[in-house]
Amino acid sequence: MSDKVKVAVYLDPELNDFLEENKGEELKKSQYIRTILRQEKRRKEKRAKTQQEPVPLDLYRFNTLTVDLIPDDLKQYAELLMEWWPIRYKNKGTCSTSVANRIFNKLRSFPIRDRKEALEKAIAGGWKDLFPLKKGYKPEEPKNNHPAARVFTARGGFEL
Repeated sequence: MSDKVKVAVYLDPELNDFLEENKGEELKKSQYIRTILRQEKRRKEKRAKTQQEPVPLDLYRFNTLTVDLIPDDLKQYAELLMEWWPIRYKNKGTCSTSVANRIFNKLRSFPIRDRKEALEKAIAGGWKDLFPLKKGYKPEEPKNNHPAARVFTARGGFEL
């Protein structure tokens, strides 16, 4: 016994005319109807699949950042991060979980003493990314606070 089922279809004259116009010369009416049914079946399967697997909501995609989205080790900078995130969003910086994690890791890579200043500069400059602080071009001269240091002067020679 065959797995195929025969179906008789009665069409109105206008549906028959539509079928004749759209099926093309190479297809029979039955082939065209099967093609339409397969397409509809695929469409419904695809729709059912997308409805079953909801896309998780990315909480970082919004223009505001909440305290609970900031990692615990960076909570001390939460106020600055929450102030800077809308600036980033406004400047069309990508706001997503992966970008937020990259920014958090970048902030962790900065020396602890520079993190706050880097965030403040990003806010003041309207930047959409964080940058490490630039060190001065001239290295800081060592201070000679040794009490017995001798200093040479033109008048007196070496003085204590």
